[in-house]
Amino acid sequence: MKKDTVSRLILLILSAMLLAGCTISRDYGPYKGMVLDLETGKPIEGAVVFLTFYTMFQLSPGGPVSQDADAVETVTDRNGEFFIPSHKIKLFRILHGWEPECTAIIFKPGYGAFPRHKKTKPRFDPNYSIPEDQYIVVWLPRLKTLEERRENLFNVGGNFMDDVSIEKQRIILEMYNAERQFFGFAPVLTRKLKQR
Repeated sequence: MKKDTVSRLILLILSAMLLAGCTISRDYGPYKGMVLDLETGKPIEGAVVFLTFYTMFQLSPGGPVSQDADAVETVTDRNGEFFIPSHKIKLFRILHGWEPECTAIIFKPGYGAFPRHKKTKPRFDPNYSIPEDQYIVVWLPRLKTLEERRENLFNVGGNFMDDVSIEKQRIILEMYNAERQFFGFAPVLTRKLKQR
């Protein structure tokens, strides 16, 4: 009798979890646009455009909690333009839903990182995203002092995810580490890069 009750309880819990919702797949994008120097208006070639996608755990006691699901990156061409085609993510996470927008970072050493640097333009809603299927123009300020560049490290750092393959964040990580090494700081996640 006791074993039968435990089996029913486990079945009931699993059924409730499955019925409460789970992530399966989601299409994002495409994303396209141009990155320009805020002062000169000239295209910025070689800036990384890094997008992160998230699921949200719905039933956390403290409220919804985001979790990394995937990432894509590209660099701007000589005209400062970028294009990231539609991106489909397939992932099974129980009690998770998809975050509707990506989180974006656009960065090149020597420039303020979009959108966290206060002088980058424009601002999208929500603040850390870029819109899907719209051509956008992003303006990055050239950083003129070493102090500005050092402070800008905080606008890029902390975004390297454990749940996403290091291969999907290789470009931004290499640029971030180059900027860290410029200041004599140790690079981050180098062990993971060497293992691949």
